Amino acid sequence: MTNEPTQHQSPEELDDARNMSMSHHRPPAQIDGYEMLEHLGSGAFGQVWLALDANTGRRVAIKFYNRRSVSDVEALAKEVQKLVALSANRYVVQLLDVGWQADPPHYVMDYLARGSLEDLLRERKTLPVDEALELFQEIATGLMHLHGKGILHCDLKPGNVLLDQDSKPRLADFGQSRLSNEATPALGTLYYMAPEQADLSASPDTRWDVYALGALFYVMLTGRPPYQHQTLSEQLESSGDIHQRLQVYRQGIRSARPPQQHHKIPGVDRLLAEIIDRCIAADPKRRFASVQSILLALRQRQETINRRPLLVLGFVGPLLLLLIMTMFGWSAYRQAVGDSDEAIISKAVESNRFAARLAARSVTSQIEEYFRAAELLVREQALLTAFHQLVDDRELTPIRQQLANPASNFSATMNPVRQTFLAHPSQQSLQVALQTVAKSWHSNQVSSWWIYDRFGNQVASVFDQSDATLSQEFVNTVGRNYCFRSYFAGTDQDLVRTLSTGDREFTVSTELEKRSIVAEPFLSAVFLSEATGTWKIAFSTPIHHDGAVVGVAGLTVEMGNFVDFESAANQYALLFDQRPGSNRGIILEHPLFEELRRKGQAIPAELAQSRIPGEMMVIDEFQDPIGATKWGERYSHRSVIGMSEVSYAKKLPDGGSQPKNSGLAVVVAESFDEVIRPSHQLGDRLARLALIASLFLIGVALAMWWVVVRMLKESRRQLARVFNPQAESGASSLPAFSDGNERTPNADSAPTQSIHPRRKA
Repeated sequence: MTNEPTQHQSPEELDDARNMSMSHHRPPAQIDGYEMLEHLGSGAFGQVWLALDANTGRRVAIKFYNRRSVSDVEALAKEVQKLVALSANRYVVQLLDVGWQADPPHYVMDYLARGSLEDLLRERKTLPVDEALELFQEIATGLMHLHGKGILHCDLKPGNVLLDQDSKPRLADFGQSRLSNEATPALGTLYYMAPEQADLSASPDTRWDVYALGALFYVMLTGRPPYQHQTLSEQLESSGDIHQRLQVYRQGIRSARPPQQHHKIPGVDRLLAEIIDRCIAADPKRRFASVQSILLALRQRQETINRRPLLVLGFVGPLLLLLIMTMFGWSAYRQAVGDSDEAIISKAVESNRFAARLAARSVTSQIEEYFRAAELLVREQALLTAFHQLVDDRELTPIRQQLANPASNFSATMNPVRQTFLAHPSQQSLQVALQTVAKSWHSNQVSSWWIYDRFGNQVASVFDQSDATLSQEFVNTVGRNYCFRSYFAGTDQDLVRTLSTGDREFTVSTELEKRSIVAEPFLSAVFLSEATGTWKIAFSTPIHHDGAVVGVAGLTVEMGNFVDFESAANQYALLFDQRPGSNRGIILEHPLFEELRRKGQAIPAELAQSRIPGEMMVIDEFQDPIGATKWGERYSHRSVIGMSEVSYAKKLPDGGSQPKNSGLAVVVAESFDEVIRPSHQLGDRLARLALIASLFLIGVALAMWWVVVRMLKESRRQLARVFNPQAESGASSLPAFSDGNERTPNADSAPTQSIHPRRKA
């Protein structure tokens, strides 16, 4: 690498280089705020100095442009433009400052003390395969980021790859890079430059960087770039002008045999060698069309390597199985069946847990949707205005206080008071506003919408009139008090019932000041609706005014409308409540419930009270409690289950959210007999075929080997598609500026042979 000849220069360029060599002991200029420390390197068009930032104490690299022509300033501007576009990209040396109008012009970059990849290779000659591959992938990722910004590097070589403090590569020197709106040629460094790039009429192509990337990998493994040999170097040295040199370079690479040295390196497997071959292919049509394709090929290779132990196991396993079964024969039959049962059950449990998680997500989405609906109520200005008008109405205040005792909900003496309340204009205005909001909600699964005052009185409600289960007694529940409900009080469950009126018992003290009220959006405990006799759940949110909670708004959903689980022949899902309290274990939704609803039948009270015992909530097998009723005999079988708790995103006052357990859980149950049926069928077949067990096992082994061979062939076909150039899209043309072959910030050695277009001032 260090024996590569330098580029041919004009007499003027030689004078400039000579002057620069003589001036390495002093910088081209002193820059305010920076203390010049050391000369790092020089190129045909500038110098790079190590400096100390006086303000921060940080060591930086400053690149000076020695020439002062318009084209050189333009080149500086274009290079800076690309560095700005790549700011905050960890794969690129970062731009810190620019001296546009300084004399000479300059810009300030990160200083990476570990030097360049060229320095590392000069010290170590070659790198181990694993280390080289890691660097190759990092550089490829960096190039992919560049290409994503519409930038081609066009001069990728070891000297332009710097190493940070973690030995991670960073790309530098964008003087020859091209943008998507340019079509000018860009000449890189010999032996790292694609043959089609060595043409002053060529348009930039992503395959140029692909070639240079492969050349970098090749030199890391072998110690020298591909296609470099003494004959071609001598021909290049003896050639005339730049056009002739480029032609010699192109013809030399295209006529040469593909490099093979990397194939002989221990640790370079066939797939990795093929990736390198395709990167450095002289014919651009055989080359990868993009860096993304290289990374995909590397991933395919790694997947193939990871599968090899499984492939070996696929061949050895059947042989071991044949040996074991030959030795133990019929005596091992029952043990084999038992192990098979255990494995199948384990897989069924995992499958059911996965299905339960999916079902739980469906419930979660429903919960979050209904919370949004509840929040809609308290954000609707017309509704809030009507509510505040009602609670501020002095004429209604004593009426609401009379209605505030839940024990009088069904008292005949309170009917006139309720009628007076219902006939009041403020209540009717609020009722109309609530109906308007309810109609605007897109879901038709809401059973009721309601608003309560701070006493727990329902001051407005809208029921789903299509619900055939509604009794006439409860078509309108406005004027009744429900402060004992958990969705109003914000408690884990409805309050313990202590008061009685007729056949109903209530739970709340009549002392209003002792009643609690929700302070934030709340998911209620499940409850048997007094209006429908079915299990419901409510979503409530407080109504605030002047920093105090003055009411509660929300909605109620039938559990049958809340979830919609799909059931298979031998697998079904159910929803139950696992929160502590009187309803712990209650089954809220079950395929049998849905079946009865479709038939227009009410769910019997005994069936609605079915619950899962606490000890069954921590095992993988159970008896469905529904199967113990006369309506659910077909569910009386033993089941294998998977369970998942239902959580939802609880909104925080600062606008964020955090996961919250709803207390509900989904169980997916599958018939135990159906789960183990394949295992028992296999056992029966083995028993019947005991006399020819050896031949049968040989057949199984051959079938497994055939599957392995098919997998290998399919893997090879997939990898072949990755390596098929016809499957890739054509390369895009990208554009350029040119600033000559200047050294990277840590360059301190002779430059490699580079060819760039000559510029005129």
